[in-house]
Amino acid sequence: MTLRYFSLLPLLLSMGLTSAADVAIPLVLPESTALRWLTSDPALVSADNALAAANIEASQQALSPYDWVANGTYQRRDYSSSNGTGSNSNEWNVGLERTFRLPNKVKADEASAKAIRLMAPAEYKQARREAAEALLNAWFDWLAADARKTLLLSQQSSIEDNVAVVGKRVKSGDAAVLEQRLASAELIAIQRQVNEAKNAEVTAWTFLAARYQATEEAKTTALPEPIAVPQDLSWWQTRMLAVNDQLTLAQAQVASAEALAQRAKAEQRPDPTFGVFTGREAYGSEKLIGVTASIPIASKRRSLEVERQQAQVSVARQNLTLTEREQRAAIQASYTAATGYFERWQLAQQAATTLFDNAKLTQKAYQLGEGDVQLLLLARRQALMAAEDASSAKVAALRSYYRLLLNAKLLWSDWLNGTID
Repeated sequence: MTLRYFSLLPLLLSMGLTSAADVAIPLVLPESTALRWLTSDPALVSADNALAAANIEASQQALSPYDWVANGTYQRRDYSSSNGTGSNSNEWNVGLERTFRLPNKVKADEASAKAIRLMAPAEYKQARREAAEALLNAWFDWLAADARKTLLLSQQSSIEDNVAVVGKRVKSGDAAVLEQRLASAELIAIQRQVNEAKNAEVTAWTFLAARYQATEEAKTTALPEPIAVPQDLSWWQTRMLAVNDQLTLAQAQVASAEALAQRAKAEQRPDPTFGVFTGREAYGSEKLIGVTASIPIASKRRSLEVERQQAQVSVARQNLTLTEREQRAAIQASYTAATGYFERWQLAQQAATTLFDNAKLTQKAYQLGEGDVQLLLLARRQALMAAEDASSAKVAALRSYYRLLLNAKLLWSDWLNGTID
């Protein structure tokens, strides 16, 4: 990847925004709720402080590293002779000096400051995206746990109905007591799973409450249906590359490395130091006024520093190329995951519906005296497994689609860009 790519970012971004309105967003977590929770996230407080520190660093980088230095000397000259005549002369000298940056070093420092001002917002936006992704992962973890708990409670109710049906047949003499025991064992097994699911749901919600100060009224009652991923891979690549903060950061790191190399090259010629001084000697009869100048003699260490910084430029450029390739691969993987999970959910939903109907028919047949309890329990287990698969596939489809939206900044875009708090 070359730096010329970044000159095309405004065009790419406008191309992405043209069709952004066509992208539907199923409501999983209201934006107002998400942003309220994120404001209390310690990770964001840290990002705010890091941004402020980076802006201060940029201001420092543009300024001269040298201070004015005041100096002074005092001495007493002994004019006494061997016979004890004469007196001492109190003499003093004061001066002011400063090292001055050469013009090419000023330009290099200004370039470094500019690079820092490019990196700081990119790092800040990246921190916001990571915080939002962490919140969504925690939220979907709770949604998955809650959906499984709800599903198992429903299945427990169905198995309780089965136990009741088997009990009636045992009382009427149409079934053996062994069948009732098998049905009761099935009920105990589902009760154990319900207990585990309840604990998992409580654990997931406790994490949300502890980190994001989530409250009970935010709990959703039902998940929306997943939707097919709109647009093709090419559209998503264009959109996501145009708003990718990691690419912006990598480009800024190249600019920073180039500025440091420029500074090291300029540093081969040391900065001069100039000063002025005044003083009095010989009982104050001699008044001194003068200037001083000093220039360090450069050593080989300075030329080696140039070579080191040039190597760092090469590293930064290669990292930019690597980042661009990695992001393209990540975009393709996330797009493939989103489309794949949606198709999996459709198939799982069809299987769950079919096996649920089959379980109902098997229960009716058993009530009418057809079939045995093993067939009844098998049908119920198959229905439960299919329902669990459909439920997990639904959450996975929504999770992967939301991740796609987040990385494309089609979700909470103003907040991700830092235009709103």
